[in-house]
Parts: sequence; structure tokens; C-alpha cells
Amino acid sequence: MFNRREQPGWLAIVPRKDRMDMSHVVRGSVRPRLQLLQRLPREGSEAEMLQRARRSLGMQRYRCTTWIEPSAYQMIQVVSPKVPDEELRSALRWSVKDALDFPAEQAMVDVLPIPTDGAPAGRDALALVVAARRQALADRVQAFQQAKLSLAVIDVMEAAQRNIAALFEAPGRGLALLVLQDTGGLLTFTRGGELYGMRHIDADATALKDPAQREAAFERIALELQRSLDGFDRQFSQLPLQRLLIGGHPAAEPLANYLKDNLYLPVEVANLTSVLDTTGHPDLDDVNGQSDWFTVIGIALRDEATS
Repeated sequence: MFNRREQPGWLAIVPRKDRMDMSHVVRGSVRPRLQLLQRLPREGSEAEMLQRARRSLGMQRYRCTTWIEPSAYQMIQVVSPKVPDEELRSALRWSVKDALDFPAEQAMVDVLPIPTDGAPAGRDALALVVAARRQALADRVQAFQQAKLSLAVIDVMEAAQRNIAALFEAPGRGLALLVLQDTGGLLTFTRGGELYGMRHIDADATALKDPAQREAAFERIALELQRSLDGFDRQFSQLPLQRLLIGGHPAAEPLANYLKDNLYLPVEVANLTSVLDTTGHPDLDDVNGQSDWFTVIGIALRDEATS
């Protein structure tokens, strides 16, 4: 019976086209502890991969969470409609239907309210609407069911990045975090563990790796960042940003040095080992490779108080 007891914290399982990433994080009194960090090559169907992992790792003893791929949902900022709570999701579905690239009838909708503090007085409340393709969610749930794993939550990349950003925040100050991955860059604005805004940044992975193209890529990123920072300042003029962090990536340090001369904010490279107990996980010792793990670790950092 002892061996079947549920483990504390969250086990995040992130299936991808070529692999499956897993992370187990337990929050402590000082720093969250990374208990498990593992990557499996893609072999067979998603359900078959989950079954193998369940047997080898005893995953039935964990509280599991996963993600839905960015291509299967859209996150849209809207003015929050003044309706009763029980009618909110229905109202938001129709407020974003013209912005979706798939029929609203095929969407499952959830909402992340944006805190009103920091915004000019009298401004309407805003919300971030997540509209996901119903079939993509059903397929993910079915794979976990076939593997006999209990799935408690399906999360999104923006929320995962918010969870990591919260570890770097200074009390009362806002934080901008840019994470570069092969699919591009994601910029988030947070304070107090809450997501205030986000924007996808065009960041060509090939150009970032090529010294001959890198400076032009940095110039484009800097321009998009400046526009995003200006837009955030207009929306949340009472919320000062402390700094901009760049997630650990091979181009993070040279990009940070470039941005220091082109942005008004202090710019630093985010190192996960400074905010997490990563003992026993050498994959994170090199900050230049950390961005590959940001999503799966961020999902495992789920905090019920802010999720």
C-alpha cells in the first residue's frame, strides 16, 4: 500500500513529434525541487509511449498534467464581458469567434483573467481566452486513458512560462521573460505569479545559429520587443517592469548583450539552477540548453493558487 501512495507535486508529460519529455517537481519551503527530468525518443503511438513510461516509472502513482500543442489552440486577449460567472465561457466563445482560424463550435474555451491592478483607472477588465480544438484535446485525453494514467490537467505553454517567470520575480515588480525555441520566441509579462500579457516573437532558429545572420535576427527581435514593451507600458502604466530575462538558449547571452544597448530595461539570462533545486540533473548544468526544458518544467510547477 505504501508503494501505491500518490507522490507529491505534479508529473508533467509533454508528448512531441519526435520525443516525450517528463518532469516531476515538488514545491518546498525554499526552492521547488526537480525530482525527475527525462526524455524518451518517440516510438510507436502516444498511448504506447505512455504505457511504457507508466510501467518503467510507476507513473500511476503521480498526479499527471500535460499540454496541448500550440498549433492546436489560440490565446487571445479580450475585454472581459460583464456577465455572470456561469455565462462567462459562453460569452467569451462568441467574443473570439472571428479571431479563430477554426469554427468556434469546435472549440473548448477557458479563460485567464488579467489582474486590473497596474492598469489606468477606469479601464475595462481584460482576459486571456484560450480556445482549443476539441478533437485535439479529446485525442490527448484518450491516449492517457488507453495508458491507464489519471490525467488531471491539460495546460498551455504560456501558463508554463508564467510559472517559471514567477520564480524570478521581485515582490511588487513586473517581469518580462523571453524564451527562444525552435518554433520561435514567446514573450510573457507577469507579476505576483499572474500572467498579464504575452506575445509570440518571430525568432528564426536557423538565423540565430548562423553568425552571419545573427545580428540581423537580433535587430528584428529587438524591434519586436521594443514594440511589445511600449504596448505593455500603455496598457499597464502603473506596473513597473523590473527587467527582461532571456531563457537559457545558445543565443541567449549574445542576444542579451545586444539588447542591453537597445532597450531601456536591464537584460539578463535566466538560469533555472538559480531558482530550482536541480541536484542530480546534469542536463540543466549548461544554461545554453535549458530552453528545451522550460515548457515541461513550467507545467510541473503548476500552482493551484494561480492556475
